[in-house]
Amino acid sequence: MKFFRKISRLIFHYWGRFKFHLFESDNLIINWSNFDKGILLCFFGAFCQVSAIKWYLLSYYSEDNRVWINHDFFFVRFTTVVVTLIIFIGMIVLSHRYKHNAKFRQFIAYFSPIFFGTVMIYAGYTVGMYSPATIAGFVNIVLIGLVFYSRKIIYGIAMFASIFTVIISYLTFNGFIRYAPVFSDNLTHSEFYLNPFWIKSMAEVYLPILLTSILFFEILLSQWRRREMKIKKMSQTDALTNVFNRRYIGEQLSTLENKKKVTYAVVLLDLDYFKKINDDYGHETGDAVLQRVATILCTTTRIQDVVGRFGGEEFILILKDQNLQQAIEIAERCRKIIEQEEFELETGEILKTSASFGVALSEVNTKKEQTIRMADRALYLAKQQGRNQVRHYLELNLKPAV
Repeated sequence: MKFFRKISRLIFHYWGRFKFHLFESDNLIINWSNFDKGILLCFFGAFCQVSAIKWYLLSYYSEDNRVWINHDFFFVRFTTVVVTLIIFIGMIVLSHRYKHNAKFRQFIAYFSPIFFGTVMIYAGYTVGMYSPATIAGFVNIVLIGLVFYSRKIIYGIAMFASIFTVIISYLTFNGFIRYAPVFSDNLTHSEFYLNPFWIKSMAEVYLPILLTSILFFEILLSQWRRREMKIKKMSQTDALTNVFNRRYIGEQLSTLENKKKVTYAVVLLDLDYFKKINDDYGHETGDAVLQRVATILCTTTRIQDVVGRFGGEEFILILKDQNLQQAIEIAERCRKIIEQEEFELETGEILKTSASFGVALSEVNTKKEQTIRMADRALYLAKQQGRNQVRHYLELNLKPAV
């Protein structure tokens, strides 16, 4: 019982590890070390042996199917499957125990694919080297291998496997050894392509390989999609504040500009005396202030609005389907929260800051550059008037920017 509990713990341990690597980690499966690939191959091999044991037992002890099974070969094949399963499990256990041993890691890296290939070729021989399950299984395994392993390993194994396959095919074709020895003469000497048991057997033999192939490529595609999404997000996001960067802001404004009937407001804000914060308290404190302000802007605006860092200590808000008064109210709300925010330093000192805002509204046939320019001039007006306030572009006619 202790042995089986240990095996169960190991299986759950490695499943948790592989689950993380397969579905959560950014490390693509094709970039795994050959040692980790070898362990995964052992799990795949063990799964195939368990499936084979189930099929052999159900077929042999079924009254309807016993006539199609070669009883003389059955126990030989069943024993080899069980022994093979034990070897795969043993390799998994030893891999856990000696995972930090460099020589053992190299051994598993090369022995696992060779042993797995040998097992699959022999399994193919037992059900017929020319059977659909064997041919399709080999094709699937080779495709996975070409993606999963380096060309050096695959071509080395493929050469060995090809020689082994040719020898077995020659011997079976010329009658030196029996073709599909797991099946009885009643089946192999009949039109087995019309035999329901043979058809079902081919499906059950091939099913584990097919399911594993589908799972493998689905995992690979999911990892690629996740990686592409992360790269895309990184290209659109400011690394420090985790809001959108200037490039993405430009793309969003171009999209809105092309929608002639859509109006939007642009809010530019600049942290007051931010250079003094960097000079007096250091850039690390300045970065923390920028991050907190970015969080305030994100939580104060709506989900459909766009918050971005426009450069340095300057942020930009794109407020979709908002009139000027609504945009001013949102800017004023952000200003008050930033003004009230307190930053506690390591020394225990409390640091406070403020921001100046400039608001502009897009108009028909107005380029995005003009709207940003108006918001920037309104921001400049807010600074001229004493900072820590909100100004809008219509005030520019009353007090134009110098």
